[in-house]
Amino acid sequence: MVVKVLSEDGTQRKLSVEVSADEMKPYFDEATEMIREEAQVEGFRKGKVPRDVIRRRFNEQIKADALPVIIEEFYKQAIDETNTDAIAIGQIEKLDFKPEQPLSFEVTVEIMPAYEVANYKGLQVRKEVHKITDDEVTATLEKLRDNYSTFKEAPEILPGFVCTFDIQMTDEGGVPLIGKKYTDRRFALSPQFVGQDFIEQMTGATVGSTRLLHVAKGPDAKEGELEHMSVTVRKIEEVQRPELDDEFAKDVGLETFEKLRADVLDNLKHQWQHEEENQLNEALIDEIIKQNDLPVPEPLVDNALQRLAAMIRQRLKNQKIDDAYINERYRPMAIRDVKWMLAKKKILELESLKVEETDIEEYREHMAKHHKVEKDTININFKTNTEQKQFDDHLLDQKLMKLLRTHAVIEEVEAPAEVIQEPETV
Repeated sequence: MVVKVLSEDGTQRKLSVEVSADEMKPYFDEATEMIREEAQVEGFRKGKVPRDVIRRRFNEQIKADALPVIIEEFYKQAIDETNTDAIAIGQIEKLDFKPEQPLSFEVTVEIMPAYEVANYKGLQVRKEVHKITDDEVTATLEKLRDNYSTFKEAPEILPGFVCTFDIQMTDEGGVPLIGKKYTDRRFALSPQFVGQDFIEQMTGATVGSTRLLHVAKGPDAKEGELEHMSVTVRKIEEVQRPELDDEFAKDVGLETFEKLRADVLDNLKHQWQHEEENQLNEALIDEIIKQNDLPVPEPLVDNALQRLAAMIRQRLKNQKIDDAYINERYRPMAIRDVKWMLAKKKILELESLKVEETDIEEYREHMAKHHKVEKDTININFKTNTEQKQFDDHLLDQKLMKLLRTHAVIEEVEAPAEVIQEPETV
């Protein structure tokens, strides 16, 4: 292959590529073999047609199959050979191909504009530190207690019980609304799940009984607006919550309640430390983006938006998501992702950061301690190159953020309760 740089400006580079007949031959041979395996030619068994016959009979199909592969392969090689930092697939131009002759084409590639990242040390950021309260520990213990609750069938409904209902929506006079019947709906009679109207009007009901309810609509409804329903009780369950004592602690694997409380406190500390580190990392990223003039190539923004759209559509499978909405709603996020990607790439180069054996050992030691297992049981052998790259990228990200934190000026402040959401406990 012969490749030349024909022209270049700040954002584009034009290349000419010439591929010899000998270099293309393996691709044409492979296309010929694939057709030969399936071709039906009178007088020959399937898969046994002579190659010369295949080449004559299926010449155009062979070219149609082989040429796109050849162009794509040698386009990639040309990009690599010229160290072209392409950010979008170039448009092939002036394609010239004749049998037994070299293939030639030109391609104009959009390239990464030159940029620098000078301001990434000495960043001044705030780290919000969450102070764990006794109430938070108690609330976490109560959640753990709820997880170990059992249920006992009861004769009549009381607030807080868990009940199973058949619900038929009606008009004001009790006439059923077609298509508005819901069967075997099980939920707790607590304000977290239903309105106080529903709880009060169902209190005292027994299994098999039916009541006509008139309850306030949701928060988006007009004041005083009601919805009407006929509710039949199928099952009533009293929630039996265990006492918070030594016996309960033993049920969850600890000797005493005091040790359970200490374990909960320790878990909360680790969870908040993780959350605080994540928020500090985001603050450092925002400051680097603010302090440096970073390019925003449109092809990279488009790619970022496509990734975000794929994630959103995967999460909301049953909802139709409009492309225009995604572009409007998530474009700022995509731009931030691109800026950080470029800044990170440049800092890694400037600091010559790479994954070392010591980084892998640190990771194994950390994971072994976290999972309370021997270090040798932590598997770092990956089946695919993609998995290996994801692991290496993860270690590089950790190494980079550690460097940024080391050189930053960090002011610790107590986080207001409303700033950080309480993490879920394990």
